[in-house]
Amino acid sequence: MLGIISYTPNKKYLNRCVLNYASKRKGVLIMNPSIEEIKRRLIQAGASPQAVESLEPEFFEDLTEDMDFEGTARVINFIDYLENFENYKRKRVNITLAVPVYEVLKHIASKIVDADGRPYPVSYLIEDIIVWVLKDPDRFVQFVEETYPEEDNDESEETHSEIEEQA
Repeated sequence: MLGIISYTPNKKYLNRCVLNYASKRKGVLIMNPSIEEIKRRLIQAGASPQAVESLEPEFFEDLTEDMDFEGTARVINFIDYLENFENYKRKRVNITLAVPVYEVLKHIASKIVDADGRPYPVSYLIEDIIVWVLKDPDRFVQFVEETYPEEDNDESEETHSEIEEQA
């Protein structure tokens, strides 16, 4: 039996349109079940079900079933937070800061007022700074590279050789 193979390009299509097309042509519709499996595993890993369902189909194109689901779930929840931050409750977290760091943050926060004219809490300022760094991938990479520089492997090998020669 001869047949025609049709496919849809990598664009967003409504499922009902694709189903209607396959039905009219008496075709078989083959869907990628791995997307539903990936969604299920993301939700199991802690991603908000609403956030997962709101993702564009293109998001799933490069994902694999052996990816870091917990890390990806955290990123999905963070993106959802950025888009819906007013719906999120804060969690009390105890951190320690060097006194000069706290003092400068306290000074900066004292110059800021919230929408109701009240002094801006230092904890909100810290959260704002963290979110500002995390929401831009290039900015985050710059932060990591400048704050935690990788050791140059050639340099460490030379140092290791020098130590061996001295011994």
